[in-house]
Amino acid sequence: MKIFVNEFHEIKAIETNDNGDDTLKEIEVPDDFLQPFCDTVIKGFCYQINKDGSTMVYPYKDFELLMSIQQLHEEKEKQVTELQLALAEMYEERQV
Repeated sequence: MKIFVNEFHEIKAIETNDNGDDTLKEIEVPDDFLQPFCDTVIKGFCYQINKDGSTMVYPYKDFELLMSIQQLHEEKEKQVTELQLALAEMYEERQV
């Protein structure tokens, strides 16, 4: 997975730099980086590589706000799944 950070180490893009800022630095991170957070929440974090090669990951936006966003995202995903299951059941009933 790729992330793109600005000069303040703030994550500004994920996978592709689609915001038009050519100054962002591309960094390869593990695919499970900050999972299970959604992209919006991940963009509320900083990713900093120190001089000794160690990394620091920390929120730069209010953590409670980020967790509220994550909760809304999870609720939306659950609703989408429930809707998909209901539609599949309706389709199966019509096939009988």
